[in-house]
Amino acid sequence: MKKIILTTLIIVSILATSNAQNGGGCQTAISISPGVYVSDSMVVGAATFDSIYPNPNRAIWYKFTPSQDGLMNISSCGGGSDTRLFIYSGSCNALDLFGYNDDYCAKNASGEETASDISKFVKAGKTYYFEWDSAWDSIRFGFSLSFSSNYIPTSMQACQSAKVVNVGTTVVDSIIGFATHGAAGHSNWYKFTPTKNGKLSISACGIDADTRLWVYKGVCNSLVSVAESDDECDGATLREIAVAISDLPVIANTTYYLEWDDSWENVPFEFNLTFDAASGLNDEGLSKSIILAPNPANDFLEVHFNLEKTADIDLTIINTMGQVVLSKKIASILRGVEKLDVSGLNTGIYIMQISDGTKRTNKKVLINR
Repeated sequence: MKKIILTTLIIVSILATSNAQNGGGCQTAISISPGVYVSDSMVVGAATFDSIYPNPNRAIWYKFTPSQDGLMNISSCGGGSDTRLFIYSGSCNALDLFGYNDDYCAKNASGEETASDISKFVKAGKTYYFEWDSAWDSIRFGFSLSFSSNYIPTSMQACQSAKVVNVGTTVVDSIIGFATHGAAGHSNWYKFTPTKNGKLSISACGIDADTRLWVYKGVCNSLVSVAESDDECDGATLREIAVAISDLPVIANTTYYLEWDDSWENVPFEFNLTFDAASGLNDEGLSKSIILAPNPANDFLEVHFNLEKTADIDLTIINTMGQVVLSKKIASILRGVEKLDVSGLNTGIYIMQISDGTKRTNKKVLINR
């Protein structure tokens, strides 16, 4: 149950899936509906990852096709066995990993967290395949399948119910929500909205937990990834398996969503959020001393300077994702015009950050082709 095992599993999933089909894996899947089931042993089908340590040699396969969109949960918590679960979508000759879980449930009498549990939003008419393999046990166990077509996510379970976080430390007791990425079974959702432009940093370094983080912006049904982190920490006292995202440029009044998932483990941890606002962003004197024209621009944008004193100016253009798309340093300017080539920018809205080393201001840039 080491992370290196799971990394290898994901990398070889496509090849291993093809191998499994030759041994009667997915094709042997038993159709089930919501309810409680008992699997006598792992004797029916081939294991998808049969060539990878810990070398599961058998698996039992099930499948479920919901008639409505909704929330599906499959769980062996309390089922009496050390289970490992993979969920796939697609067809048997082209499976896509939809979810993975190992050791999610509460500790057993021996102090081990051994059972599996996955909750996912699913689509009507689409078939989902469940593979319970013999990686850890090949004994009788119980599991349940539940489905709800009108489930409303509660706090932290989905993007729509993301919990507001502010600068400081946030404690994560457990991961309870619905993961976006197939390598995970669950995730917790948080959101942060800066009131000024600046740089956002997020870190779980120094915490004894194997964490993975995704950062998005946009709307919940159409999120766009802006950053991700896995194994970014350094040093003997900072576990290299933890997460660190540093100095992510962010835009004022834009909401950023944080998804921490259980791709590697689900244990309590803490993360720290820091935000460095760009000081003096609304410096009126600097703003009036600089004019952008034409704006909207096409291939070129002129920056007209009429400063009170000679200064070195830094110009940075960032897109609505907070990504730097153009930057330029202008040395010792008092008055004049600097011509910027913006022909490589797509049509849209951008922000130009302007700094003379002590004062800063922002100006909106429109690109129209």
